[in-house]
Amino acid sequence: MEKRVVVTGAGGFLGSHICCYLQQQGYQVVGVGRFSIPVSKYSIYSNMQKIVGMTLPDQSFTRIIEDFQPTLLIHCAGTASVPSSVKEPFEDFRRSVDICAYALENLRRYDADCHFVFLSSAAVYGNPISLPITEDTLCKPISPYGFHKRLCELLVKEYQALHGISTSIIRIFSAYGERLRKQVIFDLCDKFSKQENNPIEVYGTGQETRDFIHALDVAQAIECLYKNHATGIFNVASGEQVKICDLVETIRSFFGGNHIINYSNQVREGDPICWKADISKLISLGFKQKISFDQGIRGYCEWYLGNRDHDD
Repeated sequence: MEKRVVVTGAGGFLGSHICCYLQQQGYQVVGVGRFSIPVSKYSIYSNMQKIVGMTLPDQSFTRIIEDFQPTLLIHCAGTASVPSSVKEPFEDFRRSVDICAYALENLRRYDADCHFVFLSSAAVYGNPISLPITEDTLCKPISPYGFHKRLCELLVKEYQALHGISTSIIRIFSAYGERLRKQVIFDLCDKFSKQENNPIEVYGTGQETRDFIHALDVAQAIECLYKNHATGIFNVASGEQVKICDLVETIRSFFGGNHIINYSNQVREGDPICWKADISKLISLGFKQKISFDQGIRGYCEWYLGNRDHDD
């Protein structure tokens, strides 16, 4: 199997992990994306085939597709914040739906044999009536972010049905891992490390659940799909739900202290209540989670303490 890969959004959290993982597996990887500092200063990309800073849409992207002729394009570019999508829905649309269409159109025109993997989100499901969530669960997004991911999924289906592009859609649940500098795990580490024994404020009741999956397991799930020539929609998660109060206690046990935990009993607009994925479709292809929740959270806390003020 040829192993020429382009990753959009390579400067982001998931994109950077996917680039590094595939490069270590022997793939030729070209990463494109936005970077907060010069690319040359990112040690994690030191062995990449090529890394190019750009904001899509960009004509340089077209030239990369034409010249490199990737066999796999992994589309990580786009937005990644429910609260931001609520505040600026049109900007979220522009930076997600428009850019997804741009990436697909480049394949249609210049590399129609390339397989396209779209990183969607469990946000397309909204608040499901029952758990676990299967890929056939009705999509009822409750945030602009979720609606726009669903629109991107429909675009992907359009390009497969009408233009013959081979595609996979992965609905990622609560992804985390080193270099993630936002969302609940980062916020909790920030609070426990800086507030000594002051009370810790946490959104919600603590009884909400998430299905956490480490970024490296997301990367190996993508490789699993590619090796199996799998098309269609796949949940990517651990298949286990974790209560937010249990996440809080796991992180508190790492940092120590006698903090009082105050739950706000309020839920942010657009946030789901409970998530647990059915990942039997992915498992049937040979996927096996490598990083357990406890192992992954401990690794993240260790990374946070050593790298919270650095870029990698």
